[in-house]
Amino acid sequence: MGLAPSASPPDLNDHGTFEVFAAGVNIGVETFEIRVRRNQIEAQGDVHLQVERNGKAIEVRTSSNLLLDSHFDPLSYTWSQKGAQSSQLSIDFHTKPVNAHYKTVNGQDDRRDFKLDKDVIVLDDNVVHHYQLAVARYDQAKGGTQAFRAFIPQEALPGVITLNSVGPEAATVDGEKRTLQRFLLTTELAQISLWVDDRGHLQLVSAPDAQYYAMRKK
Repeated sequence: MGLAPSASPPDLNDHGTFEVFAAGVNIGVETFEIRVRRNQIEAQGDVHLQVERNGKAIEVRTSSNLLLDSHFDPLSYTWSQKGAQSSQLSIDFHTKPVNAHYKTVNGQDDRRDFKLDKDVIVLDDNVVHHYQLAVARYDQAKGGTQAFRAFIPQEALPGVITLNSVGPEAATVDGEKRTLQRFLLTTELAQISLWVDDRGHLQLVSAPDAQYYAMRKK
């Protein structure tokens, strides 16, 4: 059964695995855990991808950790990439302006300040479970199209997204047909469909223009 406008708040505690596809090819997995403790929300994920660049197969491993308060306001974010090209970033949202520290693939340090709203939504590149936290911000009672400030840390890019509840839809997840609630997330450059179950747990992500797709495994 899909979510109704009067649905209860999402069950934030969650963990699982997403299979990630690009141009119809399975390129890897993301494992993640979202947990609530001490009035904070912690979202941690590990991504392992096999991608092709310039005709060569490259293995990419990344880890991320996002800490929010009980109102979904971000407190800190860290991300790192291991492998042939290592890099990392860390963001302290307590400071005003927000301070971000990047260590680039060539080993250089890059520090930047950003004027971000307190309740900005963090949606980083190739981090699937961040979409689940975005949907959790949607006010089901209010409905309609809702706008939020967003920030993509790896691209150092602030922006605006909108979320709209499309309604219940039939979808197939890991071979099983289910009725899920579909949301449409829109940015300046893309439209992304998100399907969640009745607990608010993300099951499918589809960005057709980018030929990107992610599906939760059982």
